[in-house]
Amino acid sequence: MASAAPAHHAAPSPAGADPAVLRLMVRLVRRGVLLLALGLALFALVEAVSYAAAYPDAASRARIGEFQDSPAVRMMQGLPHAVDTVGGFVVWDGGWMMQSIAAIWALLVTGRLLRGEEETERAEFVLTGPVHAGRVLLLQFLVIGCALLLAGAAVAATLSASDAAAGGSVLFGLGIAGFAATFAGIAAVLSQLFVMRRRVTALTATILGSFYVLRMVANSDDALTWLHWATPYGWMDELHAYRDPNWAALALLLLAPAALAVAAARLRLARDTGGALLAEKDSRPPRDRLLGGPTAFAWRTTRGMLLGWAAGICLYALITGLLVDAVADFIADDPSYRSMLESIGWDAEKMVLSFVGMMGTMLGLFTSLYACWRIGAARAEESAGRLDAVLVRPVSRERWLGGHLALTAAGATLIAFASGLAMWAGIRLTGGGPTLADVLGATLNALPAIAFFTGLALLVYGLAPRLAVALPAAAAFTAYLVEMIGPGLDWPEPVLALSPFHHLEPVPAEPFAPVAAAVLTGLGLVLAALGLLAFHRRDLTGD
Repeated sequence: MASAAPAHHAAPSPAGADPAVLRLMVRLVRRGVLLLALGLALFALVEAVSYAAAYPDAASRARIGEFQDSPAVRMMQGLPHAVDTVGGFVVWDGGWMMQSIAAIWALLVTGRLLRGEEETERAEFVLTGPVHAGRVLLLQFLVIGCALLLAGAAVAATLSASDAAAGGSVLFGLGIAGFAATFAGIAAVLSQLFVMRRRVTALTATILGSFYVLRMVANSDDALTWLHWATPYGWMDELHAYRDPNWAALALLLLAPAALAVAAARLRLARDTGGALLAEKDSRPPRDRLLGGPTAFAWRTTRGMLLGWAAGICLYALITGLLVDAVADFIADDPSYRSMLESIGWDAEKMVLSFVGMMGTMLGLFTSLYACWRIGAARAEESAGRLDAVLVRPVSRERWLGGHLALTAAGATLIAFASGLAMWAGIRLTGGGPTLADVLGATLNALPAIAFFTGLALLVYGLAPRLAVALPAAAAFTAYLVEMIGPGLDWPEPVLALSPFHHLEPVPAEPFAPVAAAVLTGLGLVLAALGLLAFHRRDLTGD
């Protein structure tokens, strides 16, 4: 099935074939890149607004540099550089997150355009025209690269409008595009080596996580900063977009994607369509475990997704726990920052607990995104045509989709609990004060909001399946931003009330709000029921 023998390829493509391929690829990514650009722009705007509110004068901004003395902060955020400017602070505080979001989008889209199109056999229709496979791959990569440039431009325009230096903003936006394109290139190469899209995505995501861990090691001690050059995250740390830019780092960010794309194109010419260079053995014994029903099969095909999301979120929670002690000291020593936190509702006597609660909300956002992606797995099963074979047997639509919903709820609950344990472990390693009950209360407190977004994802899947991931994920991210920046900007209560996170009390600083939790959970169940009804009434659709 996965033959590595090279196929006979057509003559070099005439220029007339290129526009048709480009139009097709643009159609496949246009919706996603617009959401990516909007999300990154909003993220950058929140960072810039938060900086202006928290550090209103030069004295308070100068104090941010003291974080370089905290190993935990350094490992997560990197060394502070030009943090006395809006742009420099955004790069230091949220740059790694924006880079990761763009890279995850890039690796998912690359796997879908390259290996996914071959899995569904649509790539064969493109290759029947006067265009060879290597050129198609380069055109696909060109579209992905332009999409990432658009996302980087959105970040640059937002930061420039927020009083950040225009030149540095352009450089940072270009860096984000190059960083994400590097992982698109890695996914493109792996798409030639392995026959399964799922394996390509998992391996690329593992490489992304490994590079982030290497960056943490590089930032842990001054003697290890040379390791920055071994990871794309380190290239971005070395870029220094807003003061004394490092052109060697920019060159790596731009040349690495180009080199990987060329390598992927050459490898593509060495294999057949639908095959891979690393073929699996056909003699492997059959694995028939968890094939007794649709829910068991759904668990079998998505448990890797759960493990990957859980590992990433728990790692972030562990690092957050390590930061609690350093953040507590900083709040205690900075009256202006403490005053800003009080203005958005933090209790002066419970600053540490309020910080834990805020981190619990952020972990709730991540878990909500997992739930959206998990519902997206149901969409993937439908678009690949496997659902047709299931529903011809005595399996109802409600049973099939209800199984996916149950697995999503169980997985989200498991992640919320595990991330609480991970955060508490980080707190204990630094001798922090919050107890296990405090931390678990913070992470489990977000479950009602997660239930709401899970129900929303199911409703969107029932009504508009192609938006099953993008729309609810964007809604969750927007709701989080409203809750984070709205109170500080004195937004009216009706606007703040649109965010499900706003109705949850900041546990453990405040008592749990059972009524609000019950209402959000109930709304999630209603949305899920409507989604099941909509799915029951519509036709199955392809990708």
